[in-house]
Amino acid sequence: MGRSRGRLIRRRIYLLTFLLFLVWWWNCLPEPLFRAPYSTVTESNAGHLLGARIAKDEQWRFPPGDSVPKRFQEAIILFEDAHFRYHPGVDPLAILRALWQNWEAGSIVSGGSTISMQVIRLSRANPPRTYWEKVTEILRAMRLELRYSKDEILALYAAHAPFGGNVVGLDAAAWRYFGLAAHQLSWSEMASLAVLPNAPGVIHPGRNRQRFAEKRNRLLQELLQEGHFDSLAYRLALKEPLPLEPYALPDLAHHLTDMQAKELPEQRIQTSLNRSWQMRVEEMLDQHLLRWRGNSVHNAAALVMDLNDGAIKVYVANTSRRTTDGAEINMLHKPRSTGSILKPMLYADAFASGQLSPYALVPDIPTRFGDFTPKNFDLKYRGATPAYTALQQSLNVPAAWVLKDMGVPIFLHRLQAYGLQGLSADPDHYGLSLILGGAEVPAEQIAQFYRRWLWAMEEKEERTVYDPLGRPLKFDALPKSDPAAIYASLEIMEGLNRPKEWQNWGSERRMAWKTGTSYGFRDAWALGTDGRWLVVCWTGNANYEGRPGVIGVETSAPLLFRIMDYLPAGAFFEPPYDWQVQQVICAESGFLAQEHCREHDTIYGSKAPLKTCGYCKPILLDQDLNRVHKDCGQGPFIDSSWMILSPAMTWYAQRSSLNYEAPPAWSALCEAANEETLEFIYPEKFEVVRRSRDFEGHLGTVILEAGHRLGEVPVYWYVDEEYLGTTEHHHRMEVALEPGLHQLLIMDEAGNTAHSRIKVVR
Repeated sequence: MGRSRGRLIRRRIYLLTFLLFLVWWWNCLPEPLFRAPYSTVTESNAGHLLGARIAKDEQWRFPPGDSVPKRFQEAIILFEDAHFRYHPGVDPLAILRALWQNWEAGSIVSGGSTISMQVIRLSRANPPRTYWEKVTEILRAMRLELRYSKDEILALYAAHAPFGGNVVGLDAAAWRYFGLAAHQLSWSEMASLAVLPNAPGVIHPGRNRQRFAEKRNRLLQELLQEGHFDSLAYRLALKEPLPLEPYALPDLAHHLTDMQAKELPEQRIQTSLNRSWQMRVEEMLDQHLLRWRGNSVHNAAALVMDLNDGAIKVYVANTSRRTTDGAEINMLHKPRSTGSILKPMLYADAFASGQLSPYALVPDIPTRFGDFTPKNFDLKYRGATPAYTALQQSLNVPAAWVLKDMGVPIFLHRLQAYGLQGLSADPDHYGLSLILGGAEVPAEQIAQFYRRWLWAMEEKEERTVYDPLGRPLKFDALPKSDPAAIYASLEIMEGLNRPKEWQNWGSERRMAWKTGTSYGFRDAWALGTDGRWLVVCWTGNANYEGRPGVIGVETSAPLLFRIMDYLPAGAFFEPPYDWQVQQVICAESGFLAQEHCREHDTIYGSKAPLKTCGYCKPILLDQDLNRVHKDCGQGPFIDSSWMILSPAMTWYAQRSSLNYEAPPAWSALCEAANEETLEFIYPEKFEVVRRSRDFEGHLGTVILEAGHRLGEVPVYWYVDEEYLGTTEHHHRMEVALEPGLHQLLIMDEAGNTAHSRIKVVR
């Protein structure tokens, strides 16, 4: 009875032990199997290596790939584990052979390990070789075979096997020893790598050359016998050299790989970049900077986007010359002043709202908006200029007038809706300087902004787009837009004056483009699209140092044209006929024609109701073609009409390419009592004026400026009823005014006057 009870207890103990063993065995593999740190790997759209960053443990260990090259599979199985495809993780014959060899040698000289067992050993960081360790490897290898397929096990082995030095894994070894991707290796090169994991410390590519060659050649012979290639290929393979010192890994898209290492470390990311394009544009950018190095301009960046899907094809964030000042800074990711690069959308929105037509006149006179005084780049004024000229010549004063009429909050909201997410401050923070570079955003956002703007013009369905590292970008729905207005802006952009060496480029290839220059010559922008590709270029200094001559059209535009010339031609945008309507405009002012407009033109533009011309007015002339009132002069009178600009606009328009002709002078029998003939340009009405100080601390003068419709006529200046002097050509006066309130008066010989009141502060 007692003996039966003892057997029962032992059976239960055995059963419990077996169950515990099964539980341990089933859970003996950690998840994930490998916890070693990986290198950060950046690949092109075709899977070519662009760059990599070493793992935290200072090993070149690429993340596991999706597959293992067929040649490596055949070579490693033949060399390491001939029955790999058939055994359950352990090869009994290999174990028995190893035991016999070890018994004969009196020490452990062979382990009989299968590839599955080696994967287990690698995952356990190569513990000391003991028989107990071998038993656990066998048990874990059998469990490994249940969890993973044979191909997956091969992939784990290929990713974690040592290949000498600090090189781990097939992919890293292929690049380090041959400068090629693993799938590009020859049979000889693959055989060289296949024999390395067997003894990576002894058979190093830099030493033990004879033994290394013998092992490789023996494997090549076995591959020949297995029918993987013919005798001629075998003889040629034997003549291929063994690898020497490791190659440096490719470092294309350097800053993108750096960004990935920071934000998405230890991953293998296949980007949308085109490797050959990336290489060529990097060369172009370095050559571009060589031309500007003498001017102490050290940094530049360029980006190419496919407008069809928003994919980034080229990402050159700075020069590849690492010793250059600021070369490590990602200038595509760093916010910089936008300069004039946003003006095309401003004018398109003005067209869409009916505020302007492309031919509508915009004021271009010295102007002060509160504390903001915009100036044109050439420091000239045209009185008034058509919108298309203002955009093509990137005039600042007209742009400020357009934005003022539109409203900064409205335009800022539109910019944000199109993708400029970096513009997070209130409208008052930017003011009218928003359109002249008063905001800082990265070039990456500039590209996304233009992509969405152009998609709105083509009425493309909004789709998910990705950043250069493959992360989806989140935007609000595309705002309501007017394709006809956007297309009108693009047509204007086609007419920009090109750099000298590119005047005759692309006679059959259309491109809309725009430049921008920030205050102080710190940022030079150039952006262009041919309908398929969008190219954004920036040049300057990463440390914000401005340099003379750093302007968009001279500095970045040549790089833009070189890149666009290299890219395959795209088809330019089709006119959005369904959005265009016929409009009859005043030929002189560019606004909707009214009865007093002398000449008319027909254009096809936005459906929005265009503002009616307010410049053309009826006038009366006498027989001598002098201007008269109904109550003065000698009849009969001639009914006429004229485009009448303000005195300030007249003053500058008569001296510009506008070729403006002022209305006839008044008859001596009449007085222009209600006619604005004379006006202050600066200061306007009531202004607060600050007197600056020179280097010696002396207060400077206040500059007063006026305009007269008749141009070069005498104008008399008074301050606080005290006569200052007379001007006849350029109506400009400098005067030292004490702090406080002052009354200003100007008068011409006909008695026309204009008044202003200013407050002078220190």
